[in-house]
Amino acid sequence: MFDLLDSSEAAEAVFSVSDLNLHIKRVLECDPILSDIAVTGEISNFKIHSSGHCYFSLKDANGQIRAVLWRRDAAKLGFRPSDGDRVLAMGSVDFYPVRGETSFVARELHFAGQGAQFEAFMRLKTLLEEEGLFDADKKKELPLMPKTIGVITSPTGAVIRDILNVLARRYPLAQVVLIPAAVQGFSAPMDLIRALHFAEAWGDLDVVIMARGGGSAEDLWAFNDEELARTVADFSIPLVSAIGHETDFTILDFVADRRAPTPSAAAELVTPDVRQLLGYLAGLQLRATQGIAGEVQQARYRVDVLNQQLAFASPVRCLELERERLQALRKRAEEASKARVKIETQRLAGLSAQLRALDPRRVLERGYAMLSDAQSGAIISALEEVREGQTLVVTLQKGTFQVAVQNIHPSP
Repeated sequence: MFDLLDSSEAAEAVFSVSDLNLHIKRVLECDPILSDIAVTGEISNFKIHSSGHCYFSLKDANGQIRAVLWRRDAAKLGFRPSDGDRVLAMGSVDFYPVRGETSFVARELHFAGQGAQFEAFMRLKTLLEEEGLFDADKKKELPLMPKTIGVITSPTGAVIRDILNVLARRYPLAQVVLIPAAVQGFSAPMDLIRALHFAEAWGDLDVVIMARGGGSAEDLWAFNDEELARTVADFSIPLVSAIGHETDFTILDFVADRRAPTPSAAAELVTPDVRQLLGYLAGLQLRATQGIAGEVQQARYRVDVLNQQLAFASPVRCLELERERLQALRKRAEEASKARVKIETQRLAGLSAQLRALDPRRVLERGYAMLSDAQSGAIISALEEVREGQTLVVTLQKGTFQVAVQNIHPSP
């Protein structure tokens, strides 16, 4: 191994990557300025690990550096750091040779105000709020049973897969229109605006979800664009924002008609549960059947009462009058019962048609298939439920057949 402190040999030597990184670490450790230095910057992407250590970035307008605050030092803090805080950090510079990364190890953090990014966010939020873009009376109601759902997001990644999985399980009757757009970077706001215009031009979207997975404040900054916010405020279709995680907030969340904490939650928010709908329709059918039976029973009771009254009448004329009256009442009762039965039968037919429309077997008529375990009969809804060698039953519209699983290939 080369003596990395011998500059004459190092100038002529060929270094390995690990030797070079070790040399950089030793040089940094020998610098008295970097071993005890104060740094001002804005906190970004702040996270507290389960171990109690705090990981974040310190940044300004022209650069950033990764930073860490160990648990023993974090316990001494007089405030809770968060993204956008401007701080004075006391500590040293460290270099991790294995990954070739430089980081700042903070021993102390002192709050120095809100950062420029946070202040820009608050200025725009205050401006749009004063203009009324966040007013509750401007929020559009979400449809109860949407036929067509638009999704504005990246065409790749877990977000669109999560949304499609929830919709397929919860409400397979809806058609989904994916409108691809950039969700991060300088051009993302204009691309999202273009996607909104495309959604309106599509013509028959009942509701739109704009979604993105979690990330740092910089990753989500595209959704704090003023022009995007104003476009959403003028958007004619109900829009649900689903940006980042539950603790992340953007300007889009305030101007959208509804906010969902995650993309999967947005898919649940815009659709009913088909199983609940089937239960509701079954309840309506039961109440209709019971109502008809009750009406018939009451009619029979009235006829029995009239028959008893007729039996106690002694004069012949009175008997004839009561017989005629009884026949008239019976005829009216029968006509009323028939009319009631006809009305309830028609209503029951309508409910049955709705039930058939929601029947999962109708999905099979559109060319889809349903997988189930050959032994247990359990429905297969996720790749994790399939194992190699397993026998599956494939159900189509007009029959079933069995297959054996040979290879499992998860999606990348």
